[in-house]
This record gives sequence, structure tokens and C-alpha cells, in this order.
Amino acid sequence: MRLLLAAAIGYCIGSVSSAVLVGRAAGGIDVRKYGSGTAGGANVGRVLGVKYGVLVACCDVAKGMAAAVVGQAIGGASGQMASGAAAVIGHILPIWFGFAGGKAIATFFGSCVLTAPAAVLPAGALWLALYLVSRSVAQASAIASACLPLIGWVCRLPLRQILYLGVMGAAICLRHIPDARAPAQGRRRRRPGGPTKPQARGLMVIAVGVGICLALSGVADSGESIRVRVGLVGLVTPVVLGSNSSQASLRIAGSREMPVALFQPDDGGRIICVSPDGTRTSFESPVAVEIVAPDPVAARDASSRGSVRPLTWVGQPGYVYRGQFELACGEFGEIHVINILDLEDYVAGVVPYEIGAGAPFEALKAQAIVARTEALVERHADEPFDVCSSTHCQVYGGATAELDRPDVRRAVESTRGEALFHGGKPAPGAKYHACCGGVTESAGALWRFDVPYMVGVGCGVLTPESALHDAAAIRDEEALRAAIATPNPGDFCYGSNGYRWKIEYTASQLAAVLAPVIGRLENPESRVIRVAVLERTPRGSAVRVRVTTTEGECEIAGEYAIRSALGGTVTIKSGVFVVDVEGDPPSTFVFSGAGYGHGVGMCQYGARGMARAGYNYRAILEHYYPGTTVENILRPAGN
Repeated sequence: MRLLLAAAIGYCIGSVSSAVLVGRAAGGIDVRKYGSGTAGGANVGRVLGVKYGVLVACCDVAKGMAAAVVGQAIGGASGQMASGAAAVIGHILPIWFGFAGGKAIATFFGSCVLTAPAAVLPAGALWLALYLVSRSVAQASAIASACLPLIGWVCRLPLRQILYLGVMGAAICLRHIPDARAPAQGRRRRRPGGPTKPQARGLMVIAVGVGICLALSGVADSGESIRVRVGLVGLVTPVVLGSNSSQASLRIAGSREMPVALFQPDDGGRIICVSPDGTRTSFESPVAVEIVAPDPVAARDASSRGSVRPLTWVGQPGYVYRGQFELACGEFGEIHVINILDLEDYVAGVVPYEIGAGAPFEALKAQAIVARTEALVERHADEPFDVCSSTHCQVYGGATAELDRPDVRRAVESTRGEALFHGGKPAPGAKYHACCGGVTESAGALWRFDVPYMVGVGCGVLTPESALHDAAAIRDEEALRAAIATPNPGDFCYGSNGYRWKIEYTASQLAAVLAPVIGRLENPESRVIRVAVLERTPRGSAVRVRVTTTEGECEIAGEYAIRSALGGTVTIKSGVFVVDVEGDPPSTFVFSGAGYGHGVGMCQYGARGMARAGYNYRAILEHYYPGTTVENILRPAGN
């Protein structure tokens, strides 16, 4: 039903002939009676002038995009394609203008900006090249349209997008073939130029083909799903749950209903529910909690994967979540609040908090895939949930950020079910970090276990590598210091937050920071006198450090432990740093470093840079995870 609604609205949008309207407004004529006899930007340009032709072309592109946006809001990715395809048919066979329309190349281009963005630039470049050779819009459009499935395959688009390009390209090609054989010239008068009967029959067959493809796509979308149990952190006991809608209420343990409830554990491992009127009810742990919608339709819409409706809030009204909840008693008397939801909804709640909702679209898609891959392998074996919502697993903030950023949901849906594979299985531990500083880290060097697809790679592939890329050189402290002091503008993460950083501590400040590790210095005159890196990875990450004070010395092992001990992972952004000392005895310690995070796997700022440079998400993932492939884990959706 949603696809039909999206298609109907898309057809109505596409049937608005900007060429006819502009012709009437600017020249008082029906442009379909002149030139090529069609209602399109090219013919308007011939009849009324270039500026009006450009105006019509822009309007036609805009209506293709508008149809895709409306379709996305109604039915997700499938609705987007249904509405975009219908807009093309509507442009060719406009119900408002006697079914005599244009050839839809601009409308189709506009729809592809959203339905198959990776194919837009290659297809546009091919069309321009063909036009410069042939000087015929019709010939260029017919040939370029026929090549669309090949372009989709070369760009490694999902199968549904390749099918969409193929069937709609056939429609565009069919409409252009007569004029491609004998291009129209001049301002000759002709009858309104709708499609011929064979063309109309062909277009109807194509429309049916689009419907079948979308129906199959809808079946795929409704196929197997994966549920994820997310343990929410940062909540205290007792816990308050409630609906964000005044018309909905909570259903607790499948029976009791109330608008809001307070939950707290008792000494016997049970969970006490306190209703607004003070009634206390005891439940065995775990307790299922769900939202009761005012009617079945609303309930279905609220729980659907494509819905953007806020469902519930937990603990505080500012956080909105999808799915259902379960409460379980913890080992230490706390209550675990567990959000149970579809994997795709979970990924949409991770992407904006990990890479940022404002990242380029291809970078969002890359982040969606690695987040989905991580969710498949990260497990809290001794806890009642699969993943937590902190940096220990992945930062998950529910639907709060996603709701305001439609690109996030679109990126997740366009990669639905896709994950990184290695050796025929989901790649375990597809790690990522904020900024590598010029080169990523090897998992084997940092964590002492080799992962064939998480090796050090340069973050700049278009320009010469920086000194930081020279693994042999940076084993030397002075060479590493020089590399940190010599940033490379060719790195994709260059200039980003954490690419290069510096922090200063006085001797007394550093002693206070290190107190949990070295112990509090007893003598007021005591101080830190040296921080020496004893062991580094080939990239330069410190993995063993000796801290010397006037009262003794201690060693810290492990990159994360070192960063944490020296002030936290926000202050000391990475293990790639050098230490300079000022004063004798030392009064100031200056830490200069490169990168933000552990450095293993995908560099998020590098992914942003690659996307801005024109790389698609598959190329980004192939670069940072060499030897992996992108496969679909769901039956039978996706590729």
C-alpha cells in the first residue's frame, strides 16, 4: 500500500509539465506544437531561448528529486524508487496535460540524485561526452540511458539500484530513439508530441516491470531481520520509563498498563513497579515493557523499520528510542535497561554519534556497514544484553540524532544488511577510530593478535606519503618527533580534530594525573622527573611507558592504559606522541602527538576526506580493510 501511495504521488508530481507552464507564461504558446514537439528543457531552449530551457530543465530535475524525497518519507528506499519511477512516467505521460509530455531525462536525473547517487556523475559525464561528439541531445540521451545498468555495475551499486537504472534507462531510451534517428531542427510547427502507440505500450510494460522489481524489493525488505539487545548506560536506580505520547501508555509484563512507571529492585532479585497512584507491583526479572499505541495502525507504523516517529523516552525526555524495553536485575543490585530493536534501527542510532550526522553521504554508508559488522560480533557474554551503548562497544543514542538527519536513515537503508566479510564470514572486529594522523595502526602490533584486514595503511592515496608513514624511521624517537612536526596536506584526515595535538602539564599537575597509577606522592617536594617510552609499535604508538618520580618509578603497559593514565583519551588523544621536558629539574612536560584514538581500522575523518574526494563507500572500506568484501547478511535483501 505504501509503495502504491508513493507511486501515485510521484506520478502526480511528474505530471506537472514545467515546459508547458513556462511556454504559456513566457511566450503564450504550447511548446509541444513547435520544435521537436515535446515538453522538455531542450525543446523550450530551441523555441523560447536558452534561459527558459535551463529554467525548465532545473524545474524538471527538482520534481524528480521532490518525488524521491516524498517516496522516501512514505516507504523508505523502495518508496523512493517507486515515486521516482512514477515521476518519470508522469513526465512522459502527464495526466494534467493530455498525456503528451517530454522525454524525462532531467526528471530521471533528479530522481537518481537520491535513488542512485553514485551513478549520477559517471552517467552525466558520459552524456556530456556523447553530446559533444554527436551534437544531438536525443542521441546522447538514448545511448547514455542504455548504458545505465553497466554504469551501475561498474559503480558496484546494490542490485535493486542496478535494476532501477536498467528499467528506467530503457524507458528513457525508448522515448528518445525516434528523435535519435532523425533529430528535430528549427521551429517547425507540429502537433503535441506525446509518445506513439508503440512507445506508450512499451512504457506501460516498463512501468509493470518497475512494479514487479519494487514488489520483489518489498518482499526482500520484509524478510529476515536481526534483533539486537542494547544495554543502556548512564542510568541510575530507580529507573523511570514512559511514553513520549500523551495518547500512549506502557504495557508492563504483557498485562498492566499505565502512562509512566518507576522501577526499582528489591532484595530478592525481583523488580518493583510503582505506578503514578503509588501502587507497587512485584515482577520476576526480567520484565518486558512496551508502548501501547492508540490504534493498531499507529502501533505498526511506530515499530516499522522505516518510521521516523519518536517512540519512547527512557530516564529523561531528551532521549528518544525505538523498539521495546526489558528490565533485568544486575549483579550488584542495579537495574539493566535493555533496548530491544531491529539491527537496522540500532545502526541508525550509532552512525550519527560515531562519525557525526553531518558527514558526507558515502562516509555515512561506510560507517553504517562497520557499525553493523561490529554489532554482529561484539557481545557481553556475562550480561543480559548483546552490546552496550558506550564506547566500550559503540556509542548508541537511540533515534534522537537520527530523527533530525534524514541522510543517516537513508545511508542505513541504502546499505541494509550489508556487512564486512572476510573468508566468507562477517569480519570479526571491524574496528574504527576518529583520526589516524596519516597512517593507520596494525592490530597485531598494537594488541598482539593479527587480523589480516586490519593492517597499517596510509590515509592519503593521492599525494606523497608523510614521514609518519615510514615505519622503519619512526622507531627512532627523533625521527618520530620530526614526523609529528611535519603534517602532510595530502592525508585525507589532514586538518581534522586530532590530526596533530599538543598538551602541557606542570610537574605537579602530571603527578596528580598519574596518582591513580603511581600512587600519591607523600613528600610535597616530590615530583615527576621523567616519562620515557620504552616500547613502540612500528607506527609509533607507545605500548610501554616508564614513569620516574623522585620517590621511585613504575611501568604502564598497553596503549589504552597509557592514554588513560596520562589524563584520559580525550586529553592524550592517541599513543603516537613524544614527550619534551622544560626546566631542570623538570617543571613542564609537553606531549605532542598525531591522531585521535587507537588508530586501528577505518579512520573516520579519513573516510570523510575520501568521500569528499569522490570515493564511494565500497572504495573507502576496501582501503581501510584490505582483503574484505561487502556482503549481505539478510535473506534475501540487498545485493
